[in-house]
Amino acid sequence: MLPTTLRSLAAAVVVVVAVALPLTSCSTTAGSGSAGATDAGIRTTDSSHLLGHTVPGHCQGKLGSISVDGDVTVPRDATCELDGTRVEGNISVGRGAHLVARGVDVDGDLEGEGTASVEVTDDSRIGGNLQIEQGGSAIVRGSHVDGDLSWEEQDGALVAQGNTVRGNLEADRNSGGVTLTDNDVDGDLSCDQNAPAPGGGDNHVSGNTEDQCRGL
Repeated sequence: MLPTTLRSLAAAVVVVVAVALPLTSCSTTAGSGSAGATDAGIRTTDSSHLLGHTVPGHCQGKLGSISVDGDVTVPRDATCELDGTRVEGNISVGRGAHLVARGVDVDGDLEGEGTASVEVTDDSRIGGNLQIEQGGSAIVRGSHVDGDLSWEEQDGALVAQGNTVRGNLEADRNSGGVTLTDNDVDGDLSCDQNAPAPGGGDNHVSGNTEDQCRGL
């Protein structure tokens, strides 16, 4: 039998070890989660806002009301949904890709070539140009574009409704139908070689209305 003093010392050591183990485990887990968010260039305090397979600079899933430090690329044939997302760079949409952007705030440009579909709605703000070419459908509704809004050689339905465009609004050589309604355009409204010709009306244009857009 151990003397009473030694038995008491051994019991105290067991208690200390039992308490220390869970604390060490929690500290390690929290540390790894924080490092992951920093590496991704994404600042958020709630991981439920980040869904899908999103890595630095790429979106294949859904991003919520978080801030992305840099550019966002939607890879070829992927689908990306941005809901209240702040992008401190540009958005680039790849061939065959789909982008749904609701209430986003983008510092730079939104551009795409050969995209399947692009939707920008719900009071989104694009700080640069919004330029889509040689792709499918596009909708820009109830949003703000600080640069130009441009569609070229698109074969899907194109709709611009209730937007503020600080630069020019241009639609050239599109074949899926263009509808332009109730937009405020600080620059020119220009439409050329679209088949069928664009429709719509009630646009307020500070510059010139040219070619097929005359009267809209």
